[in-house]
Amino acid sequence: MGALNVIEVSKKQYYIFKSNKLKENIGASEIIRFVTEELAQRICNSNKGEIINTGGGRSLFYFENKYNSISFVRNYSFYLLENYPLLELFISSVEYNPDKDSIIEKIEELQIKLEKKKARRENYSSILDFGITEKCDSTRMPAVCMINDNENENIYYSSESKSKIKMFNEVSKNKEYKKYAVNFSELGISRNEKSFIAITHIDGNRMGKKIKLLKNKYESLYNSENTNELNKKYINDLQNFSNQIKIAFINAFQKVVDTIQANVEFLKEKGLNIKDGVLPIRKVILSGDDVCYITDARIAIDCAAIFLNELEKYKVLDEKITACAGIAMVREKYPFFKTYELSEQLCRQAKSSIPDDVNESRLDWHIVQGEYNNNLNEIRNTMYRTYDEKQLLLRPLIVSVDSDGINHYRNFKKDIQIINSGNIPRNKVKNMLTELKKGQKHTDTYIEIHQLYTLLGSHRIGYKTGFAADKCVLFDAIETMDYYIPLHDGEV
Repeated sequence: MGALNVIEVSKKQYYIFKSNKLKENIGASEIIRFVTEELAQRICNSNKGEIINTGGGRSLFYFENKYNSISFVRNYSFYLLENYPLLELFISSVEYNPDKDSIIEKIEELQIKLEKKKARRENYSSILDFGITEKCDSTRMPAVCMINDNENENIYYSSESKSKIKMFNEVSKNKEYKKYAVNFSELGISRNEKSFIAITHIDGNRMGKKIKLLKNKYESLYNSENTNELNKKYINDLQNFSNQIKIAFINAFQKVVDTIQANVEFLKEKGLNIKDGVLPIRKVILSGDDVCYITDARIAIDCAAIFLNELEKYKVLDEKITACAGIAMVREKYPFFKTYELSEQLCRQAKSSIPDDVNESRLDWHIVQGEYNNNLNEIRNTMYRTYDEKQLLLRPLIVSVDSDGINHYRNFKKDIQIINSGNIPRNKVKNMLTELKKGQKHTDTYIEIHQLYTLLGSHRIGYKTGFAADKCVLFDAIETMDYYIPLHDGEV
């Protein structure tokens, strides 16, 4: 009797972003990629197994007998415990006979078993130290070594941080890797200005539904004569699906990189402090349809729009691939994990704003000026509502080229272009933020007194009060005017 095994990294976002040191974030992400792909493949092969599917911190394997399955679990677990402490990973296994069992049903059984194991979390607690050791500067865990950095400061590292730095040093030997920012100062942040960084989280839309469509296509076809044949076809289609998604997202990210590279001199002129030979972007996660990267806040919005537009050029299961982006803009000292959580919330907000019968990409962002209480909805229902109970925000914004609406990204770009044209005093534009908060009548009066009708371009005809359908059409652009640099001039 054969066996299906699944391995899944748990709390991978916390593992990656628990430190505010970019090198450790990069190292942690590479560890997850390595253990679920390269390492898993190597140990699987040595135990005569076969990888069925991988991606997103999760991999699925088949072994012809349970002894190879057990050997794989043992060898794999020992390697992780020895080399990557505090990486939380779960493994489950179910019996599987490819000649008799539907692999679709077995994968579902395996998933249920895995979720039960994750819910129990046996042996989760342990004694970490006895209070007499130095603490790691990043994790506050017991330090196991001290390393002298480039500024001649002694830094204490826990075993977890040490493993992340070691992985970062290994991947940094690659010349291609060295052309990207490895610390915040290389992202283009300009001191004494709007020195904000941005974490952008991008996630594919309706991937679960697409997988379900693929499953439904096969489930009704099974009978006692064709089980093995259909299992092989389903595995092949599942692998093709994953590969198509992977290629689309990799190419979309590369489009962003290429666009930044083509505009380096322009960005320097606009105030980004870019080092020669270094691109002001750093990929942290690029796994299937799960993407996270870091940039200077001023280029983050356009980077996300470029990514989403490029992604929609690809199809899977005869439907264009769409995704949503959440962009959290913060000062560089802001806790990294909280920033990533905010980017995830923004991404979910964008997804939830899409009607059920619509397949399009959207993006959302938030600028953290002070403390953030981890409740995006509460903030937007209080700080971003007018005194006359209208919404200040149009975002999430639609990005798809073949869609339209007052909240389309192309309209936002036109608003920004008008603001930056130099034809309207910037102080009068910024002062509008106070009037917008007061509501539609105050805004209408302010526009009339200062003759700011040119702010409302031809794309905003009919919105002379600055509001449409109880939403402000100007707030997004005015709030973001100091945090936005366009990477291309064409329509999105």
